[in-house]
Amino acid sequence: MRHTTSRTRTRRTALVAGALLAMTMAAGTAQAATSAAGQQGSGARIMVAPDTCPKYYFCGYAGANYSDRVFAFKDCYMQPIAARTGGSWYNNQSTGTKARMYNASKQLVYTTPGAPYGDPHGDWTGIRYIDAC
Repeated sequence: MRHTTSRTRTRRTALVAGALLAMTMAAGTAQAATSAAGQQGSGARIMVAPDTCPKYYFCGYAGANYSDRVFAFKDCYMQPIAARTGGSWYNNQSTGTKARMYNASKQLVYTTPGAPYGDPHGDWTGIRYIDAC
């Protein structure tokens, strides 16, 4: 009987250790993904959109932290924006949709990570067009 109890404890310990290892690996993967996203841009993953950016839109703001919205696009074509610096943006389109930012020569400068995603301290310097999807 004692041998069976010892085997049961060993199995439980192995299961718990395996679960902890899986959780640790998942956390490490999530952290690596977050770091990679941070390297693509200075954006921060935000799961709740600012009140000023409707669902299925890509919104641009003149101020940091999603203040002073200057546009909200949802159509899939290159749309001009006014020249500015500083600001922020939020991609509140359907999950996974990426927006593209272009310079005055209509050359791709940046592709956002998939929605939902925002950059509370984005910089519009050099950006003149947005293709929301």
